[in-house]
Amino acid sequence: MGKVMVIFKVFANPENLDAVCGRLKKITEGSFRDLKREPIGFGIELIRVGYVIPDKTDGAMTKLEEAVTKVEGANQVEVEMATLIS
Repeated sequence: MGKVMVIFKVFANPENLDAVCGRLKKITEGSFRDLKREPIGFGIELIRVGYVIPDKTDGAMTKLEEAVTKVEGANQVEVEMATLIS
């Protein structure tokens, strides 16, 4: 059974970034791997966060995406990339 690495771009208000980062790390629908804050301009940062999920489990991607989207303080969430890993 393979695994899928999923990377999300999460946008949040600058005053909420630390809290949102902490909440993203606690998501249990996927195995948390990495989180980076990246400046995009004018003092605004986005959060890139990665999780690993099983590739053959029905609904795993949907559950993870819903969990990330429901994080309190996240304004916008996009799946940036999903790739099969060994």
